[in-house]
Amino acid sequence: MDTLTFLIDRYDGVNSWRQRYEFPYRPGMTVLASLIHIKERIDPTLNFTASCRSAICGACAVRVNGNALLACDTMVDDLLTVWGEGALVVSPLGNAKVVSDLVVEWSEKIERLRLARPGLHAKPEFSAEKGCRQSPKDMQAVARQWDCILCGSCASECNKLTDSEKDFLEPFVFTHAARYAGDSRSADPLRHVEGMLENGLWKCVHCMECVSKCPKHIRPGEDIAAMRHMAVEAGHTEGPGPRHAEAFRTDLEKTGRLNEVKLVPRTEGMFSAATKRLPFTMRMFAKGKLGVLEAARLFVADNAPVENIDGLRKVIAPERKES
Repeated sequence: MDTLTFLIDRYDGVNSWRQRYEFPYRPGMTVLASLIHIKERIDPTLNFTASCRSAICGACAVRVNGNALLACDTMVDDLLTVWGEGALVVSPLGNAKVVSDLVVEWSEKIERLRLARPGLHAKPEFSAEKGCRQSPKDMQAVARQWDCILCGSCASECNKLTDSEKDFLEPFVFTHAARYAGDSRSADPLRHVEGMLENGLWKCVHCMECVSKCPKHIRPGEDIAAMRHMAVEAGHTEGPGPRHAEAFRTDLEKTGRLNEVKLVPRTEGMFSAATKRLPFTMRMFAKGKLGVLEAARLFVADNAPVENIDGLRKVIAPERKES
């Protein structure tokens, strides 16, 4: 292949368009090197952000063919292996306000990061004189979260944010909250968790795009799960989220199968389920997705236990293994 083709989404503050750029192909080029070539040799009006060129600062994150990545850390050759030798579509990060071309607004997201209270409130035994040390094992427990470079790739692909950011935070905010909540030196871990409870901790839809797209291999989905566990252990068990989780656990421990007919009433309450979910339930009946007799049976009785249910129970509740 002699020529590379980039289709870049442009925006000048008023108008949006997609512009085609063709330039000589050179093996070993990164996406960022390609963008710099375009800006320096073809079109100086193209705007994007970049800084370290070492996958440390996170400034150069963009979307290529609808997937967030770090431009400086992604080889064009690897993209061609995945997508073939056609044009590569380069766009700004998703779930963000576009300022110009590939440049997105970050001030609002940084303000939302404050909700995680990103700062260590150390235990009384630590001081400026004695220091604030921890064991290697305790450090490793939060080392992964410390690698977050705030590139925004996780937020770009988050399906819950795409649906609504009014009741959910960027995945990296949850990671930063988990980083301090899980730090062995923290005097009050729940001060970080409680801020997340009020801002969508139980509303993650488990799409795991934040996990698969993170260039630093951080797992915000696991951080959300860990803080949910901390919240429940601390007594925050009210609300649809905790009740939904408990309904799942109850069904799996009892039978190994989820009873979806009972799931909504146990999560939202019988009255709420009847008023809010009835139209949806009727559509399911009409489309043949749910049989009336089967639904009635499951509402009265549970499924029969799956084979080897005792093994599943030991996985779900290992502390009950000897009981």
